[in-house]
Amino acid sequence: MPNETIRVNLVNAINEMNKLLEVCNDENQKFEIRIKIRELFQRLDRVIVATLDSGTPEFAEAIESLKSLTAKAIEAKQSLDKVAETINKAAEAIGKVEKLVKNVVGVLAIL
Repeated sequence: MPNETIRVNLVNAINEMNKLLEVCNDENQKFEIRIKIRELFQRLDRVIVATLDSGTPEFAEAIESLKSLTAKAIEAKQSLDKVAETINKAAEAIGKVEKLVKNVVGVLAIL
């Protein structure tokens, strides 16, 4: 089921961002990471109720972007100078997922 694939990738990205948050020392970056985690959770909430078409280019782009974010978060845990790159990658992934779930109202009010 396509929703599960997006869901799994969102959950993986959230988990790795949480792990990165634990090792990050810069308070400003921690703040940014927390915001991105909340935004990812918000997209996950909307993906859960959405019906997604796995055959669209947007779907493939979202999957790739989430995988890239997860890999970048893992990399940043080992080299904390890459945290800013990871935050930017999170913003990109959030944008790709947003294209999939536009006009879907979720149940989680975060911001």
